[in-house]
Amino acid sequence: MTIKARLTSLKRQHTELEEEIRDRQAGLSEDRLDIWTLKRKKLALKEQIEALRQQA
Repeated sequence: MTIKARLTSLKRQHTELEEEIRDRQAGLSEDRLDIWTLKRKKLALKEQIEALRQQA
């Protein structure tokens, strides 16, 4: 997978997690631990995106 393709994939995953977090915080889920876990995954994706951008 090229860097550009990997970046696109990571950005898509990041956006999907952002939407899921927003939905859960809007009242669709009361599980704070679940939301926290999603936020950690989102942060990890952001870090991967930044690392790839520096390589490009």
